[in-house]
Amino acid sequence: MRQLKLIGLATVASIVLIACGNSSVEEPAESAAAQKKQRATDVIETPAGAPFAIRYSVIGTPVVGSPVTLDLTIASALGSRPVEISYEIPDPSSMVLHEAQPQSLTVEFDANEKFIGERVTVIPQREGRLYLNVSAAVTTEEGRVSSVMSIPVHVGEVDTGLVEHGEIEFTEDGEAVKVLRD
Repeated sequence: MRQLKLIGLATVASIVLIACGNSSVEEPAESAAAQKKQRATDVIETPAGAPFAIRYSVIGTPVVGSPVTLDLTIASALGSRPVEISYEIPDPSSMVLHEAQPQSLTVEFDANEKFIGERVTVIPQREGRLYLNVSAAVTTEEGRVSSVMSIPVHVGEVDTGLVEHGEIEFTEDGEAVKVLRD
């Protein structure tokens, strides 16, 4: 009789866990990655009039002299044409591309994909807010179209707060305007 009660309690507990989504059966890693990838495609939309949307995330904590990787996701409003991706560091004294990192490459969309996933590795040379410019371009019948995004890489203690410039003044109509002075 005691065994029946234990089996009954175990069954009820299993049903409750499954109903709450806490099943002890884990999804394979590939399935979870595929679901994450699918969610990324649902969220990424190109801005109105822009040929590409570029999203990024920095993997790890950037440290001077150590490689840091950025995950890029590029969505195209131009269909599945091959995309030319290039990387530029505006201030070469601040950061360099990793020696194995190509400065530019051409990437094709996988079948039925709406975005391209790429990784770029850079090596910060100093602390501060450093930038990596990422360009995505395609050549169409009308010419070359592209989008460029400047990605900030924060190395060390960097104030990422908004810096206000100018002074607020009021017009004759009572409208507040910000005036920038030399």
